[in-house]
Amino acid sequence: MGLFQKFFSVLCVVLSVNAFAGPADSVMALSKKWFDSGKAWSLNFRARVNYAGSPESGFQSGDLLVTSGDMFRLRMAGMAIYSDGKNFWQWNKEQKQVLLKLLEDMESNVHPSELLFKYLQCKPLSMKQQEWNGQKTNVIVLDASQYDKEFQGMEVWLSAKDASPVRLVTEDRLGNVSTYEILNLKRQNKVNKDDFVLKPEKGIDVIDMR
Repeated sequence: MGLFQKFFSVLCVVLSVNAFAGPADSVMALSKKWFDSGKAWSLNFRARVNYAGSPESGFQSGDLLVTSGDMFRLRMAGMAIYSDGKNFWQWNKEQKQVLLKLLEDMESNVHPSELLFKYLQCKPLSMKQQEWNGQKTNVIVLDASQYDKEFQGMEVWLSAKDASPVRLVTEDRLGNVSTYEILNLKRQNKVNKDDFVLKPEKGIDVIDMR
């Protein structure tokens, strides 16, 4: 390949990347704006983990309510985690008990709002249009290098209508691929602090570990 051909090939690649950089940045900005216009957010989710080098997959589903100040409510089959920004409650159906701890003692990788918002801090590398569950979406491959201790890849699917997330795909350092399907995502203009405090049913032991 001659010098001109090499230069032309490199130029085509650069132009191709730049062609997507502008639109992808704009879509990401719209997605951030979508979240900025609410005080709290609720959603249902379905998650699947494909384990590297194994035919095994893990599945989980539940609902999440989250707002600022580390306040969230995560409910799944057989367990629930609540945080009021200072304390967190962890309920386990099988153990028939609630653990009450300080939020600062909670493992950071359990914090559900972290994953929901992390994609907003990543720079887009490429974007394409694709249909998902009957709706048009913008599929954006992200530079997840700032989270390199956790992920080696991240991809978000944003609604073409309002840039809200409908699907998130991550690959961790071990090659495990997690896919999160986001359903019924809604913004809330009011925050009820009682929604983030777990009130155990009668007969459930509460173990205060603060």
